Amino acid sequence: MSLSLAVPLALLLGVLVALPILAHLTQQRPVDRQPFGAMLLLRRLVMRLERRRRFQDLLLLLLRALAALALILAAARPELSVPADAPEFGGQGAVVFVLDDSLSMAQTFKGRTLMARARTDALEVLESLAPGTRIGVVRIGGQAQSMSPDLVVEHGRAARFIDTTDAGYGGTDLVGGLLRARELLAGEAGEVLVFTDQAGPGVVSAAEKEIAALVERGSSVIPRIVQAKPPKNVAILSASYGDGLEGGSVRVEIANYGPDAIELPVTLALPDGSEITAFTELPAQGRASERFTVPSAVPGGVATVTVDDPDLALDDHFAFHLPRVGASRVLVVDGDPGRTPFESEVYFLERALAPWGGLSGGLLPETVSPSGIRRLSESEHRVVFLANVEDPGAFAPVLTEFVQQGGGLVISVGKNVTAERYNESLKALLPAPLRRASSPLDVEGVRLSGPDLNKELFKPFAAGGYAGFSEMTAFRYFSLEPFKESDKVEILLTWQDGSPALVERKVGLGRVLLWTSSFDYDDNWSHSAVQAVFMPFIQRLVGSLGGDSAGVKLRAQGQVGQRVELKLPNVGPEPRLFGPNGQELPSQLARGQTLTLSFVPKEPGAYQVGTPGQPPSAWIAANVSPQESDVRVSETITGIQRAIDPGLLERKIPLGPVSLWVALGALLAQALLSFGLGGRDAEA
Repeated sequence: MSLSLAVPLALLLGVLVALPILAHLTQQRPVDRQPFGAMLLLRRLVMRLERRRRFQDLLLLLLRALAALALILAAARPELSVPADAPEFGGQGAVVFVLDDSLSMAQTFKGRTLMARARTDALEVLESLAPGTRIGVVRIGGQAQSMSPDLVVEHGRAARFIDTTDAGYGGTDLVGGLLRARELLAGEAGEVLVFTDQAGPGVVSAAEKEIAALVERGSSVIPRIVQAKPPKNVAILSASYGDGLEGGSVRVEIANYGPDAIELPVTLALPDGSEITAFTELPAQGRASERFTVPSAVPGGVATVTVDDPDLALDDHFAFHLPRVGASRVLVVDGDPGRTPFESEVYFLERALAPWGGLSGGLLPETVSPSGIRRLSESEHRVVFLANVEDPGAFAPVLTEFVQQGGGLVISVGKNVTAERYNESLKALLPAPLRRASSPLDVEGVRLSGPDLNKELFKPFAAGGYAGFSEMTAFRYFSLEPFKESDKVEILLTWQDGSPALVERKVGLGRVLLWTSSFDYDDNWSHSAVQAVFMPFIQRLVGSLGGDSAGVKLRAQGQVGQRVELKLPNVGPEPRLFGPNGQELPSQLARGQTLTLSFVPKEPGAYQVGTPGQPPSAWIAANVSPQESDVRVSETITGIQRAIDPGLLERKIPLGPVSLWVALGALLAQALLSFGLGGRDAEA
């Protein structure tokens, strides 16, 4: 608050205040006194009147001095500057309405959403504008959007645009909204009305440059605040799957942005449709975590967590990726059964896949002879082991289709395998043509070289078990025809003599891994199966091929209102995008060496990419912006403007008219007082 004077030189007239004082000081009495009979009898009465008039004369002096001072102050035209809550709206010139239709504006207060209150306020302001006033309307939920490229004078058109605006799932693009407003004003000064709740940390402060740019051009940014009192919301911050009892556990983080401690239900919905509900206590303005125990067998996919919050329903759901929990069927084709289980080609492989038996290991191997390949089901099996099978030609088309649709195939060789037969029947799947079975020069065999721990397959071994790979030994292995590595073919492991040990090839949506030796314990081929690292290696191998994730090779996170891009194999039918309700949605496709699918999620939930009737090739879990869920106000537009220029938000109160009325009042009062004194003196 400050006081200023428009005409400070007028204060020089303050010397006039001395005039009534001098008039009182120079009041004269007769010097030559003559005694006069009866007047002597009035001496006591005169003394009493003089005592009373001492006070009344002083009051008369003060009133006259006040009148003089007030007249002088009125001539100086003083102004009192006081802080203002926001710039005043004049409704003159160009007016741009900026409507916040972000998620936080769906918060309810006294039975109405904040967006409904903002619409009512905006329509009332629009109705008050003079005909012909140029209008612009901008929405800022998600990505800022203008009603038209230029200001318009059709108020009815602007009213329809305002009336159809409602809160959605998007964030608050205040920066883009003010930029659109500045573009509409095209360099001229105007008034920008922002109808918003100002919620979301960083939303307002991020717009400081745009606010300053408008102010520099003489425009006013006028906030029209709509808020719940107090703001309340409960939101899910995160959900993640981890190890634990039974099938593991899901840990959920929940935030309470309201001023009161509450208890409310939280529900976990699994991909198979089953639900688990718990009641969670949340402190005021605090957070809490809830842990759900997952059943021992759950299909992989996108799970959701839901809270029952009546204040803001649009962010009550949180989607996250859940891997396959429990048994994942692996079809093991035994090419050399043997007379006893121990002599079987797949004895050690079965134990590595299910070391604790049953469903406990998360994998359920199903062992069949080569003729049993007809049991292969894309809906049940995610990985196939082809172990030392003599002639795969009869079922090569079935395996090829299985891999192209997203399945995983592991091929191990042995004494039954011939290069010519495999190269002919499995040429669409082999990473490279087989050459011949070779024996290393060293009679003790050749060991594996240590794996590259930067490769995704071997990252879990960085903490331990790395050295165990060098104990895996081969006495015989197949060499391969020369080939070049690429984004589709890659050598993952080599023998210490430099020959490939494990080679990967991407085929369609799936992958093929070729192990150039045997997974059996055979003195003529390999002792790898009895090494301690064999079991975790096989488990990791199957997991990387989708055995623990229902076959989906690609998982992505997305945010509502932000573009999501997926790199897909450029093979097979054109992929299609399906939304949370199963409806097909539009997407953009760009073809190259890979196929890039992109889209912008419009609502939270689980999105799938694939073809109808086939397992999805990708899952996307989309959620709303966590910034929007924090409905508390941490910054204000007024505060930003005050930081830019404190003089922007000062209200000038002119004190000149007030001073003039004070002077007139003082003159009138002293006149009445003088009249009253004269009357009383006459009576006395």
